[in-house]
Amino acid sequence: MAEVETMGDTKLLLTKCIEYSSFDNYGWNTMYKSYMSNVIKALNIHSDISRLYLLIKLDQSMNNLDRVLQKLQTEDKLIISPDSVQLTKNLKDIIPDADPIYLDLVGEYFTNNDNKLYEFIGQITTNKINYPKLKEYNEHINHLAIIKNLRENFSVQEFLKMCPDPVNQFKNKINSASENYNEAISYLSDKFNRLPLAKIRAEFMKQKFNLLNTVEALEADLRSVRLKNKRRSYSYYEISNHKKTENIEFLKEIAYIDHKDEINNYIESVKTVHRIQVEQAKSIGSLNTCGCCFDNELLSSEVFSCPAGHMFCSACIKKGTEVAVGGSKVEIKCFADCGEEFNLTMIKSIVDDKLYQRIMRLKQAQEIKAADIEGLETCAFCDYSVILSPDLKIINCLNPECKKETCRQCREESHFPYRCDQIEKAPEVKVRTMIENKMTEVLIRICYNCKRKFVKEDGCNKMTCSCGKQMCYICRQPVDANYAHFYHQQVMENKCVSLTVK
Repeated sequence: MAEVETMGDTKLLLTKCIEYSSFDNYGWNTMYKSYMSNVIKALNIHSDISRLYLLIKLDQSMNNLDRVLQKLQTEDKLIISPDSVQLTKNLKDIIPDADPIYLDLVGEYFTNNDNKLYEFIGQITTNKINYPKLKEYNEHINHLAIIKNLRENFSVQEFLKMCPDPVNQFKNKINSASENYNEAISYLSDKFNRLPLAKIRAEFMKQKFNLLNTVEALEADLRSVRLKNKRRSYSYYEISNHKKTENIEFLKEIAYIDHKDEINNYIESVKTVHRIQVEQAKSIGSLNTCGCCFDNELLSSEVFSCPAGHMFCSACIKKGTEVAVGGSKVEIKCFADCGEEFNLTMIKSIVDDKLYQRIMRLKQAQEIKAADIEGLETCAFCDYSVILSPDLKIINCLNPECKKETCRQCREESHFPYRCDQIEKAPEVKVRTMIENKMTEVLIRICYNCKRKFVKEDGCNKMTCSCGKQMCYICRQPVDANYAHFYHQQVMENKCVSLTVK
């Protein structure tokens, strides 16, 4: 497509966009998935730009956002048309769980072609076409927000929520030679732009590819030969430039290195304040003791109690919650065996969002299952449940940690539009599937009662399925409600260990 230099006839220019050769056969869909991050970033600056036009610009520049933004400053851009905006609004009513930018693209692509639009909607509503979901879009928005906070809007408090113990986390981190190697060298090259690259690479290898230790070693080495002039940027390619990477774990490490003194000073100041508060509380006899780990120097703000008044520290409650949820339990019982349950509001204030959401999903699944609703179907790979009409053949899981599409008949991953008996696997696919199955057999367990598959993420080896039956994770045999099947501290013949040590 030729460069758009003037606004001219919007419909004519939009037609040229639609005719872009790479858009054939829903190519705009594939292209959007590849360029999603840069599309979102560009729309934060040019919210009114035609989405198709933006995709073309990114495609022509090999997804170089900086180059595209520079061009948009010097030329007239194609604006999204009112007709396309209205069509997108209508599509949101039909496909409410779709990615909003994807619907913008659909609105533009089919704005002047009603027949193709109706055909497309028919394929969407009958599950013949998979489309980017709103949850995936929101996850990507959150991902980019975290990246922006690590790069631009850095806050020590927010960083420590993500990395509570950064010193040990990064000081003892073990990397492989290939893990973020180019990005790390790019960062080191910019930080030490008067050191020879050979020196930087050698030190990085010597430190076993640990970025923090490499930085500290290079900063301490005052004898190294310095370059006469600053070196130019190590990499001009987005894929290996630390300034372009979207790897959050790598960016956390860079953020710690760049703000190390500020972070460490804050940690020490918090420890000092806590030490003073403990001494003051001790002097007036107001310290508390955890009824689980028996730590007896806890402030009132560091302990929580069950309705009967038994007190425990947040670390013990969090660990106990993880163990309970690992056994598919949603009732978090008091550790003093008083029969009371910990309040969910209190649990929410202690555990992270991911664990709390899992508790809510388990609770919801149990409540739905107990209701015995007609047409209720459960995802074959998790506890997500939904009521479906008899004519729908696919279960679309909306659990963000699963998102699998399951065939209702064979309970395998969706093979639509083929029937279950029409699926034939090529020899190489059969071999790969066999290998994958053997590998997953190590982790996956199948309930002996309801045949549901599940995996243990944490907790003890007594597994409780959502159907209520219990089995041993190690030997896969049914077990009673007590722990007679297991040994604890001392190894016992014909018994399984109660808790697997990772």
